[in-house]
Amino acid sequence: MPVRRTPFRPALLMLGLGLLAGCEQAASTAGAAVGSAAGSAAAGAVAGSVAGPAGQVAGAAAGAGTTIAVAQLTRMSTAAAQGAWDTVAQEPVAACTGDADKPCAEAQELRARACRRQAAGASAEQRAGYLNCAVTAGQAALAAGGANTQAERNAWREELLAALYDRRAGTPRAGICPDNDLMRAEADTLLRDAPGNASGRFHGASARMIGVSVSCGADDQRCSDLAEAARMLTPPQSDARWTQTAEGVRTLQRVVVGCPGS
Repeated sequence: MPVRRTPFRPALLMLGLGLLAGCEQAASTAGAAVGSAAGSAAAGAVAGSVAGPAGQVAGAAAGAGTTIAVAQLTRMSTAAAQGAWDTVAQEPVAACTGDADKPCAEAQELRARACRRQAAGASAEQRAGYLNCAVTAGQAALAAGGANTQAERNAWREELLAALYDRRAGTPRAGICPDNDLMRAEADTLLRDAPGNASGRFHGASARMIGVSVSCGADDQRCSDLAEAARMLTPPQSDARWTQTAEGVRTLQRVVVGCPGS
């Protein structure tokens, strides 16, 4: 069935989010990391005593690596507590080891938040780099966060969604779909893990609305995507972005042939 297009451009929906509120307490983050380090070092020592010289070398290496990661996390947490987010954003974090590397995951998440904070006040050229950092570090944190609580991972995914939303807002229309598709997938994951989560609902609806607007998906899924977006935005929140997104959904439902109200 043919689809009537309108020049609808959801520019208002692409506005970046504001600065994040306050920083987390460095002491609690560092304390948790130190506890993790102690456990890893102890495990390495036990492995060494059981496996002989080779095990001792491997255990020592594992303990040393964890100690370095915890030292970095403590340093970054202290800088964040002092408001030195530029320092945190510039801190190079090595690739995490496995899917349950707690100190590394927390360092990646801290860097992701720092990069997004820096992006808010950066020039257009610098902003793109900071948002790339926020997305990449956020994904790395989630990939290595198996030892963190579900609540922590949910909060990290909310942060990743916000970074994707901001980055999508500065992406030319022709190149929006990759970030939009990723935002949709992450929002759906968040809603699976935390049903009714407001961030998951908003970003999931926004991704579906933008996906229809710029033709990211199949034409025969447009009406169902718009209907799902409308459901996600109900009940509404007291946020201008929710109102703008809901208006965009209703507009598209009127102009896409075959949708209720068209």
